[in-house]
Amino acid sequence: MKSKIKGFSLIELVIVIVILGLLAATAIPRFLNVTDDAEDASVDGVAGGLSTAVSFVRSQWEVDGRQNSTVILDGSSVSLDPRFGFPTGIGATDATAMSDASCQQVFSTILQNAPRNVLYTEDARNQRYTVRVIDGAGGSAIAISGATVAGLDLCVYHQVASLVIDQTSGVPTPAPDLSTSGAKGVIYNPGTGRVLSFTQTPFTP
Repeated sequence: MKSKIKGFSLIELVIVIVILGLLAATAIPRFLNVTDDAEDASVDGVAGGLSTAVSFVRSQWEVDGRQNSTVILDGSSVSLDPRFGFPTGIGATDATAMSDASCQQVFSTILQNAPRNVLYTEDARNQRYTVRVIDGAGGSAIAISGATVAGLDLCVYHQVASLVIDQTSGVPTPAPDLSTSGAKGVIYNPGTGRVLSFTQTPFTP
């Protein structure tokens, strides 16, 4: 006896495709929202950790008598601006003369298990954050002497997942700054010790 093989009719296939399309249309936006929320939470977590570490450096500087330009934090030497007492990297001691490298040193030195990071001009494809200094964007602060110090720099740590990456070089394009559309990250002011997270742009510190 010959067995008769039956398949799905064209109408049945169309109905299944329509149902799958409707499910996808409702599920994908929810998935994207969850992804955005997770990225925002990650940024907030890094900002909280950095803020705590900055406070530890400042506290140690206070304990040491406010006389030094370095403190020891978890066995590592951390430099700071003696006018303010907040970390400035390794070797750099001026909150108005920060560099990309000194901002990276702050991030990598005072944070325990700091997220993978590179300078914003380097290949960021396997990294979590890029690092950049924005010269003079941090406003002014009052030093412990009572003098007002203007032209403070800002360290900006952009979340790589929120940037547009050149697929050939891995370098963020355009170079990320405080007005980069859609960018998320953390800002640190070495003159005030203030740490802020941002998930929307443009951002005004």
